[in-house]
Amino acid sequence: MVAQQTLSDGGRAGHREPRAYRRRVPQPLPLTLDGMFSSIAGSFPMARAVQEGRHHLSYGEAENRAVQLASALVRGGVQLGDPVIVHCADHRQAVVAQLAVLKAGGVCVPLPAASRGARLDRITRISGARVVLCSTVTRPVWSYRLMSWVLDDPATWSGIAAQRPDRSLPRSGHTEAAYLLVSATDRQGVSGYLTDHRAWQQTLSARIRRVGGAHDGVIVHHPPVRTTTLPAMWWAFACGGTLHVPSRHGGATCSPAPERQAAAVFGPEEYARLLPSLAGASHPDSRRLTVLIGGPCPRAVIDRHFEVLPRAPLWVEFAAADGAMPWTVEEFSPGGPRPDHPGASRPVPGVQVQVVAPDGSPVPAGQTGEVRARGTSLPYGSIRSADGACLAEDTAPVLASGRLGRWRHNGTLEFCDPSPPGAVPPGRPRPAIP
Repeated sequence: MVAQQTLSDGGRAGHREPRAYRRRVPQPLPLTLDGMFSSIAGSFPMARAVQEGRHHLSYGEAENRAVQLASALVRGGVQLGDPVIVHCADHRQAVVAQLAVLKAGGVCVPLPAASRGARLDRITRISGARVVLCSTVTRPVWSYRLMSWVLDDPATWSGIAAQRPDRSLPRSGHTEAAYLLVSATDRQGVSGYLTDHRAWQQTLSARIRRVGGAHDGVIVHHPPVRTTTLPAMWWAFACGGTLHVPSRHGGATCSPAPERQAAAVFGPEEYARLLPSLAGASHPDSRRLTVLIGGPCPRAVIDRHFEVLPRAPLWVEFAAADGAMPWTVEEFSPGGPRPDHPGASRPVPGVQVQVVAPDGSPVPAGQTGEVRARGTSLPYGSIRSADGACLAEDTAPVLASGRLGRWRHNGTLEFCDPSPPGAVPPGRPRPAIP
């Protein structure tokens, strides 16, 4: 059985040294992500954390299962700072898996359920993970790769439930790594970015201050542990709300329907594909708050949003590199002005944005260059590939977006088309703009 195979491996794995990318800043600070969840679970155990179609997971149930699983992970040899891959096809399983890894002091390495082949090998090589928390449908791809724990297999939980909770839990710290988000490309040799609990908490606090709480929950239409799912999930949990996920057979809304004031989070491209179905809905909720996280949002998508949902405010957050932590944000209100160009947004708190020439020097306002950023609300370190080996850097990286942009004289950042006709090379002067 999978559970027996996993739990019996603790003696061998327990003697490994902590991972090189474990944080070495022993500063006790406010709540970790898992500590935040535990606080809500203690106060409102029956509240729904996840509503996935007709199925739900309460805060109390998620907390209890995560403690059991974290205890088993620790006894199985997962040490403080060890990476653990989360590859679940079910949002409820993915939430329990992430909480358990964080409680055990590990680092979550999220992997979308549809990932196969070379991407699995790349994630395994870059992260150095030896354990994967998965589902029955994702288990076969790990047969000859890693030790797997199948979270929807009753045998796994029968072995876990027989053990007492580990008294050392929770083991994660506010400045310890929470996630290793592997990048889609190896830009400048970077293979992945490390984010700590502090950066996530700062990002959540800033979003709640500017957008508002998600007490009625957040709606997502994408699979577990995607880079747009993670910020939506933690936003909902930070407010004691519910992560609403459509049924696997559903259309544009969840079943049962979430509260009308629930926010919705999408990627810009995903939202562009969804808008036609919203336009065809008999009674679309035109007041629902929508947040787009990802690349610069095209003007056409913004215009179409207000055609379909004329009373719904729209927030656009630009997030590059790891794809989960926003760099800049802009609000579009019903009846408000629309930008002539995508972008024209302002940096979020805790992020320093620069527009630089090819040599890395800042360019003046009105001139075009590559958009880069760093800050406490962004990844604190990176994993780089060098001669086949992966090296951890516990220094704040300067993140390159691969996007061209320029500062407007009103202090907003305007993103430019990566390859517009007659484009001016980065760093070369362009006409002044208001």
